[in-house]
Amino acid sequence: MLYSLGMANIDLQPLVSTSWLADHIGDANLRIVDMRWRGDGSGHNRYVAGHIPGAIHLDWHSDLNHTVDGVRDLLLPPERFAAVMQAAGINDDSAVVAYAETDHSGAARLWWALRYYGHDQVVVLDGGLSRWRAEGRPVEVGEAAPVAVQPAALFTAQIKKEWMATADEIGPAIASARGDVAVVDTRPAEQYEGKAVWTPLGSRYLEPGETTIDIGARSLMRVGHIPGAVHLHASANLDPNNWTYLPPEALQARAQAAGIRPEQRVITYCGVGISASLGLFSLYLAGYRNLALFDASWEEWGTDPNRPVE
Repeated sequence: MLYSLGMANIDLQPLVSTSWLADHIGDANLRIVDMRWRGDGSGHNRYVAGHIPGAIHLDWHSDLNHTVDGVRDLLLPPERFAAVMQAAGINDDSAVVAYAETDHSGAARLWWALRYYGHDQVVVLDGGLSRWRAEGRPVEVGEAAPVAVQPAALFTAQIKKEWMATADEIGPAIASARGDVAVVDTRPAEQYEGKAVWTPLGSRYLEPGETTIDIGARSLMRVGHIPGAVHLHASANLDPNNWTYLPPEALQARAQAAGIRPEQRVITYCGVGISASLGLFSLYLAGYRNLALFDASWEEWGTDPNRPVE
């Protein structure tokens, strides 16, 4: 789909620059979404303290997730997701620019969620608010003005199943060591190696000799990773000096060094699907197209004693 504001093909250019956004702030069908979140719940307060002019705020953790059968932080079902989008002024004709700061996982999460629900007109702001501020661009403080939602302006959620993977898909793939599927763990090394588990406030380390830990999940959380999964830490896809994404050729080189091939179905996961969204988006920038997110991630796999752990 061609971007309605004159940009090149969004499938080839899912990133926009700060200068591009500065030129398009105020365009009628453009919605800018601040996707900052923090484990301590301070994401919205950070938005109020300063955001890109005209942006509205959505918190990945509190606005777009729900719990199913004790598995937390799963993407909202279509009707509820559509309601959140409409309340934010996003409809079928909207073009969306998502941004965050530093690791940008919230922005990548919205990019994936919109794609999963069939809305392709979504891009990520390269460098996010971090770069915007570093360039001295204006910020706005306070709450967003109420969105005037037109009755006919609907968001239609049309599920694109190929964008999401499940434990039941991964299980047979790893059991038979199928070469056409690559499972990618995007968590920090200490979580992949079984020394810690994810929590909203960061890695929670286990005591020596412990193999499970109680973090309030549906049952005790085991440590380790999905057997055969390769490790590709999501945040390493970003330049830590300005928080822009690495060039596509560098992202591709990282993936290829990990043994991930473009012809494979590539499934990313993390603790609860947030850094896995950043990892998936980075692979998309690298030219990979058969991508899926294991949304339930370690929150489901790590608490299911019937799933193997390495």
